[in-house]
Amino acid sequence: MQKIMRRISLVLLLGCVPFGASYAQEQTAQPPQEQSVPQADAAQAPEPTVQKFDDWFYRCVEVPTGEADKTTKQCEVAQIQQVMQGDQPVTVLSIAIALTAPEKAGAKPDLLMTSVAPLNVNLPAGISYSINGKDALKVEYRNCNQAGCWAQQKLDAKSLAVLKKGSEGEGHFRLVDGRNVNIKFSLKGLTAALDALEKGAAK
Repeated sequence: MQKIMRRISLVLLLGCVPFGASYAQEQTAQPPQEQSVPQADAAQAPEPTVQKFDDWFYRCVEVPTGEADKTTKQCEVAQIQQVMQGDQPVTVLSIAIALTAPEKAGAKPDLLMTSVAPLNVNLPAGISYSINGKDALKVEYRNCNQAGCWAQQKLDAKSLAVLKKGSEGEGHFRLVDGRNVNIKFSLKGLTAALDALEKGAAK
């Protein structure tokens, strides 16, 4: 299940249109701009269906099951933050929330939050999140690949309520050179997008 989640997140997170990013660190960065990320080759990755809820996207994609001509629908709610380096957009934080199998059989599916940070992060420091200026979550990195460094955390009822009630979030991580990076993102539309995610799974 987790291997599937990483693959789906890679298809969806890296193949969407980003939002404007707010990027603050101890060293001055260039002003963020809205840019389009080049789409993955259609022959290599399935085309997702996308629905926008304010500052969040609800996206689904049909993924091969491994059996001949059979696919399964995988969906997530996501947001990507980027900054400009020269004339190129660079992703600094990707956040996706998807349903995953519950720990107990027959229980309601859990929500799994996946974060992808740049490769040059300090791994022991992990990623922490504050919501409306208050500490909310801290997540450890689980692995890195060519897409970045990945961190995953199941959202309990308390964390989910904080996210839904918040208006602005901020991701915090440390680079290998010791600099701290703070990335702001909007929570507007998250509740509606999560509702769509859960309703879609119930069909």
